[in-house]
Amino acid sequence: MRRQTTNTLKVLAVFVVLIFVIITSINAPSLLRIKLTDAASPVLRSFHAVLSFPGRLIPFYSLRQDNKALRARIDLLNRKLQEAKTISDENDRLKTLLELKKTAPYSTVPAQVIGRDASNWSNAIIIDKGSSQGVKQQRGVLSTKGLVGRVVEAGKYSSKILLISDPNSKVGVVIQRNRQGGMLMGRPDGKCKMVYIALDSDVKPGDKVVTAGFGGVFPKGILVGYVMKVAKEPGRLYKFAIIRPAQDLSKVEEVLCIQ
Repeated sequence: MRRQTTNTLKVLAVFVVLIFVIITSINAPSLLRIKLTDAASPVLRSFHAVLSFPGRLIPFYSLRQDNKALRARIDLLNRKLQEAKTISDENDRLKTLLELKKTAPYSTVPAQVIGRDASNWSNAIIIDKGSSQGVKQQRGVLSTKGLVGRVVEAGKYSSKILLISDPNSKVGVVIQRNRQGGMLMGRPDGKCKMVYIALDSDVKPGDKVVTAGFGGVFPKGILVGYVMKVAKEPGRLYKFAIIRPAQDLSKVEEVLCIQ
């Protein structure tokens, strides 16, 4: 099949050359040249199309390659922009954290979150500082936005932090506006619950909740979160409130450990 195609192309080429010689010959009668030209025009057009096809294809191929190179360049620049933004955001957070460290009325150790406890994924984090850097057990941990939790395990170079959203966490708190006290406990959904609120208290959504400063674990006045809703505990003589932590505990990356 391939040989047959090759032979056909050779015959076609010879035919085209012969016609070209005849129609360009000054000795050929005009009428004969015209008739041959008319008869051969479809073949000439086809032959011209075959010869010119690579010439038309090459520019499109070149453009396609250029477009591919430009897309790769755009992807590289977008990645570099994203990396620069990540570094810039981290620098801003660290700068704010250092400012908080300077202004806090207690000494602190800055640390970065390096993981989450595999046995308690949503409610415990691991930080890159331990007892050798001054981290102590049963001391409070906060971020630039508010209370995060407390140190429950302090290794030499890393520590485990129990978040305030853990059901085992308990923190003495007060409503900042009216000084109504209560106990803050974690919930499985990542929020917190403030209990033992007096029935006649006017606690309402939007109120700020801060640490009460009892027990020596958490200094007084650290922002904990905001009241979302208030309701009466069934069969109890007190109210409760659902609290949204000031710090999104699923996104915390840097913390300060109170010494």
